[in-house]
Amino acid sequence: MTSKRSTLIFALALCAFLVLLLTSAAAAARKKPVPDRLTQEETQAIKVFKNALPSVVTIYTSQTVVQSDEEVQQGGIGSGILVSPQFHVLTAAHVLKGAEEIVVKTHDGRMHPAEFLFSEASADIALIKLQNPVEGLVHAELGDSDKLVVGQAAYAIGSPYGLESSFSVGHISGFRDFGRFYDGTIPAKFIQTDAAINTGNSGGPLLNSNGQVIGIASRILSVSGGFQGIGFVVPINTAKALLSLKNRFWLGIEGIYLNQEGIARLMNRELKGGLLIERVAKGSPADKAGLRGGSVPARLLNRDFLLGGDLVISFGTEEACDSECLVQSGRQFVDADRLPVKFLRSGAVMETTIDLSGSRRNFLEER
Repeated sequence: MTSKRSTLIFALALCAFLVLLLTSAAAAARKKPVPDRLTQEETQAIKVFKNALPSVVTIYTSQTVVQSDEEVQQGGIGSGILVSPQFHVLTAAHVLKGAEEIVVKTHDGRMHPAEFLFSEASADIALIKLQNPVEGLVHAELGDSDKLVVGQAAYAIGSPYGLESSFSVGHISGFRDFGRFYDGTIPAKFIQTDAAINTGNSGGPLLNSNGQVIGIASRILSVSGGFQGIGFVVPINTAKALLSLKNRFWLGIEGIYLNQEGIARLMNRELKGGLLIERVAKGSPADKAGLRGGSVPARLLNRDFLLGGDLVISFGTEEACDSECLVQSGRQFVDADRLPVKFLRSGAVMETTIDLSGSRRNFLEER
């Protein structure tokens, strides 16, 4: 298994090298002298691009999935932005979905292994960190997304379809609230922009005219599959709120709640309810406690599942009788350092304890 992952990482690195060759013309163009006759808007766009580019990275991921009863390696690509002197990289959660190996390519062309720190799928925000210190890297300045207005300029940088250092210019088109919340308190709002965003841009920064990061590219609304002028970006203030974990804990679990009927149909067991773990973030508190996610894609009960993962039936003294029970258990353990968990695996009831002490931190204050 390790050899397969190493092979995939090598292949991704080779692809990155080929992309670098293909984009050498663009790199050469960036070194050209600035023309004399430019509008004020053009001059500002060039300034934003040059200042922000050194902090933008390309992210390569790999994971093991089961297809036709065989384990195969899948690779992915996305973008990210360095946001601290400690080499934290902010990106979109879906870029790292299921990732077992993460490699970051910085602007100087070097490849760096990275570790997973945090992900919140509902708000599409994730944080990783380069495993080793790197001299010469610069990080971006974070702006204030609450001060944006419709019509102001917006700039996106990323690696659409692997074309690194691609720059697009547009405007703030609107602000969208789809009624979703993280932990019942943090709204997962989105900025709408017409700055071009495509596959590979995900996780890259949206910048204001001062070169500050005002959002993280998330997704597009498209009929053709390509960009059609409607892109959605996670506001940077949402990311700031999510990354402040001093008064709450993070487990690193993505899952679907199953009621009594769902468990009976999927597992042929009589239980009030449970949280079916689909993915466990590598290096997260849940991962360190030994909890496992699924690996077998399936569509049942008109929903898509990853089967084969653990089914959590209680957090602490709270049974997973319904989704509100899970919320209540979170309230009970908000100040605790250890969270007892009871779960079902391969038909057997098992127990573990999740260490929460290391998850209460504010990543953006780690300077």
